[in-house]
Amino acid sequence: MKNQFFSISTMLICSVALAQESYQLGPNSWSYEKIPHGTITQHRWESQIYPNTTRDYYIYVPAQYDRDQAAALMVFQDGHAYLKEDGDFRVPIVFDNLISQGKMPVTIGLFINPGHDLNADPPENPWRVSNRSIEYDEVSDTYARFLIEELIPELSKSYNLSDHPKMRSICGLSSGGICAFSAAWFKPDHFHKVMSHIGSFTNIRDGHNYPSMIRKNDKKDIKVFLQDGKNDLDNGAGNWWLANLQMETALKFKGYEYQFVAGEGGHDGLHGGAILPESLTWLWDDAVTAKIPSGVYNLSDGMQEGVLMSGESMHFSTMRFEIKILSLEDGKRDLFNRDREQILIVKEGEMEVSFGDQTQVIGPNSVAFLLPGERGNIASKTPGVSYFTMSYVSAKKPDLPTGKEDGGSFIIDYDQLEYRPHDKGGIRNFFRRSTAMCSYYEMHITNLNPGIKSHEPHIHRASEIVIMIDGETEMEIGNELYQAKNGGVYFLPSYVPHAIRNTGDRQCQYFAFQWE
Repeated sequence: MKNQFFSISTMLICSVALAQESYQLGPNSWSYEKIPHGTITQHRWESQIYPNTTRDYYIYVPAQYDRDQAAALMVFQDGHAYLKEDGDFRVPIVFDNLISQGKMPVTIGLFINPGHDLNADPPENPWRVSNRSIEYDEVSDTYARFLIEELIPELSKSYNLSDHPKMRSICGLSSGGICAFSAAWFKPDHFHKVMSHIGSFTNIRDGHNYPSMIRKNDKKDIKVFLQDGKNDLDNGAGNWWLANLQMETALKFKGYEYQFVAGEGGHDGLHGGAILPESLTWLWDDAVTAKIPSGVYNLSDGMQEGVLMSGESMHFSTMRFEIKILSLEDGKRDLFNRDREQILIVKEGEMEVSFGDQTQVIGPNSVAFLLPGERGNIASKTPGVSYFTMSYVSAKKPDLPTGKEDGGSFIIDYDQLEYRPHDKGGIRNFFRRSTAMCSYYEMHITNLNPGIKSHEPHIHRASEIVIMIDGETEMEIGNELYQAKNGGVYFLPSYVPHAIRNTGDRQCQYFAFQWE
């Protein structure tokens, strides 16, 4: 991902953006009742570094904040713009979503308005305060010192903040964007991460010198995100679009870790707000544990078996989901995992499944589940059986007695399930229970009528896999669109907004499998 343009071709919100009106907020910028919500408080500060000025500032504290664990910090200039619930950015909502999804660390937000002269008349709005250009556009370490010596120590009186630079980020738009860069440039030991929207890297207060400064000075340990549009300002101070291109080429020349998202927008927050969830995900990806990403998973062309996904997820410390082939010549294949649970879903053909005193021949779309430590075996009954299998270890302590009490290992024949039609298609329910490793475990098969969306994007704490059995579908996952057909597998991590639509001309069918 280093030193490349941020990919916008796959984004639901950004594909083929021909005008600034094309930029819309996607599902990751929407508020959901089931998401843990942070709190926001308002405060006022009279600065010593900027004498005779006062400013409002706001503190966002995520619901997941724990005083015993040092939180990350992200500072926003023009805090009112980033905080506004119906504005272009809606940062608290995006923070709520991304922190819940594990795409950001637990992060406290400090939203600061620029200062205003105590002796001046009140400003008509926060953009018109007297000290904005003095604080934001000056190429110096003064504003960074204001944060480091005044506001962050004040914040630290009430909250446990990490002092590691990689756990600190700073963001702004327009003059606030160059201000954010200046803070990291002059104090990289305090701010590792920079996010600039439509940054004013122009000749307002010598900010146009940054590209040459980047080229001529030693590389600093900072990570930079830039966004700008071709229709940004062009005036006596410079051309904002060209200035940001100069910043991008200088960062590339010097080998910085950066992203530059180019668009068609003007001097506003529409584009930056639309891509904010993806931008923050990239900015913080080195501060969170890598997990299996959302998306659609298929075998490579020509392959009949192989691993579709493997790694850590929100609820599993390790998980492996794959397609396997079982032939008549293979005889009986033993199933035993001392420390893992395992589920099998027949894709094609028929197999005999034996668990203890249970033996059953099952066909396509049938399911078998084995608790950890229990033994079983499978054997092909047709000239080639393909099946999905997922084995995993829970992030929580396994509870084998509960798993046995709630039904133990089991076999479910698809042909024995009741089909219940409804206005959008129909459903077959497999199970809803707990296991030794999952407090909630549920599976059903849905039939969805052509052209129908299952529901508007929604979220739940459970992680989910959707396996296409028949037909063609399109899935909104977060702010992106994916397509899948027979054999394709969607993965939906915890709290990620999603919705599926039948894009074919006939009824489609798919598994929906959830756990937590």
